[in-house]
Amino acid sequence: MGKSYNNILVPYDGSTYSQKALKMAFNMARAFDSALHLVNVIDVSTVSPPGQIRSKDTRKTLDQIKSTVKTSVESYLQKIQKEYVDSGVIVKGFVLEGDITGKLLKFIEDYNIDLVIIGSKGLSGVSKIMTLGSVSRKVSELAKCPVVIVR
Repeated sequence: MGKSYNNILVPYDGSTYSQKALKMAFNMARAFDSALHLVNVIDVSTVSPPGQIRSKDTRKTLDQIKSTVKTSVESYLQKIQKEYVDSGVIVKGFVLEGDITGKLLKFIEDYNIDLVIIGSKGLSGVSKIMTLGSVSRKVSELAKCPVVIVR
C-alpha cells in the first residue's frame, strides 16, 4: 500500500519555481485528499544592510516594511485560496516572520507535514524579503519528511 499524505507544505513566495511547486502540490493534494499549506516567511534581516546602526527610526521603518509586506502577502495568499475554493482541496495560507529555514522546519513539525514541495529558487533582489533561495536545500537536508524540489 502506498504512502498517504495528509498535509502538504508549499513554501510560497510567488516566484516561478514556487508557482510550479504549487501546481504539483495541488495535483498531489487532490490525488491524496490532502490539505495544502501555503507558507510565506518574511525575513526582514535581508532588508537592512549589514553593519547598519539600528536607530529607533530604522526599526520603525523596518516595522513599516514588514507590516506592508505582510499585508500584501496575506491578500496574495487569500487570492490563491479563493482560486482553489471549488476544487475540493483545502488550502490554508500562513505568513510567518523570521529565519525562513527555521520557521519552515518548525511548521513541518507543528502541523504534522507529511510532504514538502518547494521551488528550487526563490525571488531575489528587492523581493529578497520573500525569498526561498538556498532554503530548499537546507529544508531538504533537515526536514523529517520527504521533500520534493521543483525546478
